[in-house]
Amino acid sequence: MELREIQLLGTLMRVGTTTETAQLLRISQPGVSAQLKRLEERVGVVLFHRTGKRLSPTKEAEEIYALSKPIFDAHAKIRGRLPALRSRRTEPPVLSVTPALVDGFLGSILRRAGYRDWKKSLKLLIHAPEEDLRNQVADIGLQMAAPPKAEFKTHIVGQTSLVAVMQADHPLAKARELVLEEIAKHPLVCYDPDWSPMGAHIRSAFRDCNVDYEPVCTTPFCADVCSLVRDCGGVGIVDEMTARRAADQNLRWLPIRDITEISIVAFYRRNESFSAGVYDLLSAILEEPV
Repeated sequence: MELREIQLLGTLMRVGTTTETAQLLRISQPGVSAQLKRLEERVGVVLFHRTGKRLSPTKEAEEIYALSKPIFDAHAKIRGRLPALRSRRTEPPVLSVTPALVDGFLGSILRRAGYRDWKKSLKLLIHAPEEDLRNQVADIGLQMAAPPKAEFKTHIVGQTSLVAVMQADHPLAKARELVLEEIAKHPLVCYDPDWSPMGAHIRSAFRDCNVDYEPVCTTPFCADVCSLVRDCGGVGIVDEMTARRAADQNLRWLPIRDITEISIVAFYRRNESFSAGVYDLLSAILEEPV
């Protein structure tokens, strides 16, 4: 039996007349009668006894209906679930990013993903992407330095240099570039290495160069490093994007020779399906279909 024949049998079993069955299935009453006749010929058994306008199922019909009942139950569940699925379709994707990426990097991605003039909706969390994805409050994470967690699928979507920022009259400000050993001789303002992936990257660079890593102040946010250096002095280490935005006549930035570039990564939970909105945003971030 084909699915449409099972649907015909089930409807006839429930309502008992060809007229009501025709209304429910949106076909003509003669069409119902003709389909029923062909069905009985195909299966080789009589399915209904006709008593006036009513149809009484035979034992064979009841047995076939009982076997096919899970199909009707599944159909009812699907119909009941559709409103929630339609509602989910309108929910915006949730993107969690670290503060350093909001200015100078995120905007171009959103334009590429079709968010110019905000023709689409987005929920943006400026927080801790790994934590937000692990707690399932975000769909996609974007940060500097790859999360070393097997639970995430990670893609490198960019690179940026780390640079030193200082007041324009600082003793190091006249150099063309710096090394970590020179920076370590001055009060260091840096990201919190236990909170920020970039902070951990900077701490590892000091250790790799056998230079003591002893910041006088740590903060989780990139703009804070520049503000603190501008107001209180010392040397800060930030990504080049942040340094370019913060640079002014009172603040200068210089490249650092012995610290490697840091990757900008997008990541998401493994083995998880995406809504259409999340899929489109992630494809735009990666510049290729997921």
